[in-house]
Amino acid sequence: MGDEKKVKDIMAHIDEYDTVDTEAPLRNALTVLRNNHEKIKSGAPGTYHKTLFVTDASKKIVGKLSIYDLIRGLVPEPVKKPEVSRAFYSVLSSRALEVADEVGQFQERFKWLHTTFFDLVQNECGKIVKDVMSPIYPVLEEKDGINKAIYVMFKENIRQPLVTRNGKIVGVVNIMDIFPVLLEIATESGF
Repeated sequence: MGDEKKVKDIMAHIDEYDTVDTEAPLRNALTVLRNNHEKIKSGAPGTYHKTLFVTDASKKIVGKLSIYDLIRGLVPEPVKKPEVSRAFYSVLSSRALEVADEVGQFQERFKWLHTTFFDLVQNECGKIVKDVMSPIYPVLEEKDGINKAIYVMFKENIRQPLVTRNGKIVGVVNIMDIFPVLLEIATESGF
């Protein structure tokens, strides 16, 4: 098929996306996303995204900040520490005071589950963008087919793979870019 669409035909251009610095407070990123969300809701002309790209001091894209990253970033850091092994707990179970101390530490780590969502957001919004962002993976080239984009998204679990041209990031592909092509083919083929 000579008219087979390529990634370059469906991608969103990288210039459409807002950026935020790695060292910026999460509050700054939330302000940009809130403004974009309001523009989307109001139907304001233009293209607005719910993902920000994160740049370093040289303005090179080094990560992305999506809604998923923001919500994941609300989980306090102490909770993210690896759990102690079961073998360790079995040794502790023979010593009541040490177990009580461990239980107390565990309760302290998870006390945030019993606060309000408002308090959680207030406490965690002081984080820095680089502590919450996801790394980027520019794994598609603009000449790649849509099949490869689908493969990368699901096989590599990359929700928004970046697209390159001659090693430079030029775009982003997401599921909503692929969906209209799917509908077009299904309609034309009579599925």
